[in-house]
Amino acid sequence: MTTSAPEPASVLKPRYTVNAGKECYEVRVELPGVRKDGVNVRLDQGVLSVRAERKPSCAAEWKTLHRELSGLNYGLRLKLNAPVDETGLSAKLEDGVLVLSLPVKQAAKPRTIAVQ
Repeated sequence: MTTSAPEPASVLKPRYTVNAGKECYEVRVELPGVRKDGVNVRLDQGVLSVRAERKPSCAAEWKTLHRELSGLNYGLRLKLNAPVDETGLSAKLEDGVLVLSLPVKQAAKPRTIAVQ
């Protein structure tokens, strides 16, 4: 997997890790302070895009006196070097880390051929 076109300057590129297993790839993206409803994951023509927004929040009964934490926009685009099974994709956000599971397409898996 390779990083694709850069995001605009107002969008931060999150830290990420790509792991390869026999059956799937796993992409782990750090998105601190982002809620599940603020994440958008898309796979289009072999490019995996992750967009996320961290919105500043304050309870309705509270008044903000000072703010150093502001809203942030995250963006990551990865070009997939291997075909993946788009029907088996899954995403889970837990403790500020988005975990994407990208199953390898059956035709792309290496196969051993018995010699007779």
